[in-house]
Amino acid sequence: MLDELFAVIRDRQRELPEGSYTAQLLNEGIGRIAQKVIEEAGETAIAAVQGNQEHLPKEVADLLYHTLVLLAASGVTPQSVYDELRERRA
Repeated sequence: MLDELFAVIRDRQRELPEGSYTAQLLNEGIGRIAQKVIEEAGETAIAAVQGNQEHLPKEVADLLYHTLVLLAASGVTPQSVYDELRERRA
């Protein structure tokens, strides 16, 4: 699922379709994207601390999405993250 979402993000990065939230974020730059990652991380943490099991998955989804946009904007693939996790597991 993450790889599929990343592929869509990369398509938006190449095409920059008008009206696309992803294209808008990419146009605003890494600073804005990083700001969104921080914002979503905070909202995720708050939902977890509050024990809000209904809201937590939505916040995690937002965090993962914005993190993938940050990776795309930085020229990094999810595979490099998977590789890093695999190395840490070894």
